[in-house]
Amino acid sequence: MKTLHFLTLLVICFIPLKGFSQNFSHKEVYDSDFVFSDGVYLTKDDFIKNHPIDKSRINSDLDPDDLTYLEQVMSKRKFSYFNSLGSEVMVDVASVFGYCSSGTLYVNHNDFFSRVGLVGSICHFVGQKTVFTDIPAGMGYFGPAYTRTVSTEMQQYFLVFSTGEILEYNASNLEKIIQDDKELSKEYKELSKRKKNSRLFYYMRKYNERHPLYIPVYE
Repeated sequence: MKTLHFLTLLVICFIPLKGFSQNFSHKEVYDSDFVFSDGVYLTKDDFIKNHPIDKSRINSDLDPDDLTYLEQVMSKRKFSYFNSLGSEVMVDVASVFGYCSSGTLYVNHNDFFSRVGLVGSICHFVGQKTVFTDIPAGMGYFGPAYTRTVSTEMQQYFLVFSTGEILEYNASNLEKIIQDDKELSKEYKELSKRKKNSRLFYYMRKYNERHPLYIPVYE
């Protein structure tokens, strides 16, 4: 095992510091042809800057050529990687913002990695929401007693790419997100409550068309 670890360190020393030593080159407009690099976004800033830890720098006994490699790494409680100085760093998976596998983005929310289905200035994904329910359990000394149960249910979310902020998918939050576009914001606010809810996805897409997403690219 010590020999294997030594060989791993030796190999790392000769791997280009991809994801660490790269210099910012330019920004590209996101479209269906844009391919995100596979890797792990430790923080939301890494995500915003499109600067993940390349999977080649992750220290794992798993097969890196497996298409589910990063999913397997992120299913563990912890993982380690080699930083720009060649030092091994241990990370709690629960603290990771997200990752990209085979060009698909996943974001960590409520301790669950969800696939980002729509990418743009406003992203969209379906994740999990923790729900607390109080069930009557008879009378206690001070009155009715309740037993609290915890469950999860599916919930739609917005992910604002420029800030990394995650908000529940509803009209109130969309109004906050698009308020910088005065024309579109006014148009949406003038809709009835029913139409606001039924046209959420339409106005999210419309905002993205009017505000293209520019992704940082590195050399």
